[in-house]
Amino acid sequence: MKVYLAGPDVFRPDVVEWAASARAICRRYGYEPLMPIDHGETEATKIYQANIDLIRKAQIVVANLNPFRGSEPDSGTCFEIGYALALGKKVSGYVSKLESLQSRVNRIEQADNERTVDGTGMAIENFNLPLNLMLAVPAQIVEGGLEECLKALRGHISVGEGSPSDLLMPVKPSGVPGDPVIKSAQEAAIRYLRWVGDGRISDQNPITTVADQYEVKTETVQQWSDAWSGTSTDSGVEYLSEDVIRQMKIKGRQFRRFK
Repeated sequence: MKVYLAGPDVFRPDVVEWAASARAICRRYGYEPLMPIDHGETEATKIYQANIDLIRKAQIVVANLNPFRGSEPDSGTCFEIGYALALGKKVSGYVSKLESLQSRVNRIEQADNERTVDGTGMAIENFNLPLNLMLAVPAQIVEGGLEECLKALRGHISVGEGSPSDLLMPVKPSGVPGDPVIKSAQEAAIRYLRWVGDGRISDQNPITTVADQYEVKTETVQQWSDAWSGTSTDSGVEYLSEDVIRQMKIKGRQFRRFK
């Protein structure tokens, strides 16, 4: 499964060394990393388009959401998260310290923790979430770094482990279903998603396509994708792209009747 690594790490002076370490960590947990530095573009418009293309290829976006040049995450990273969510992709982020946004702003500005306005007099959002609600509500937020985030995606730890209970969002791994009818239906969907990810089938919104065919939520399709991660769908059959598309549609109809 491909993951796009978003964040301000591309600005690090040791970006090459960081990238090598990040790739190794991703592959250790069964993910194939896609990074902004992979495409090698140097012009602004080309960098933008290349990053967009990488996000489209990924099934998951993993984002470094630590404060960057202030109290908030990197603005480019926030855009990439919004774009990924619009495509129906799963987003998981990490911060070094899981604390409320109010606590973070006041800590960085060295002010009283109970202060409700920042240094410019603007109100501080206070929903006891670790980030602005537009990031914290749709994304899975983990305390730690890249490795902790990937562990959470694999269901090895709970999101916010060791943090105040009101910030906990436990991961609930599901696994490949045992029922042969459901398993066969999901397998056709997963094969379609993987062929899109590999570039063999063109689809700008594959998660949405599958969700429409199976009449389920995009979140459900993402859960299937996570559950099948590391499980092969290769049965030895030689497929053509049109066969994969047709099979996904047929299995989608069967799944709808089964429900």
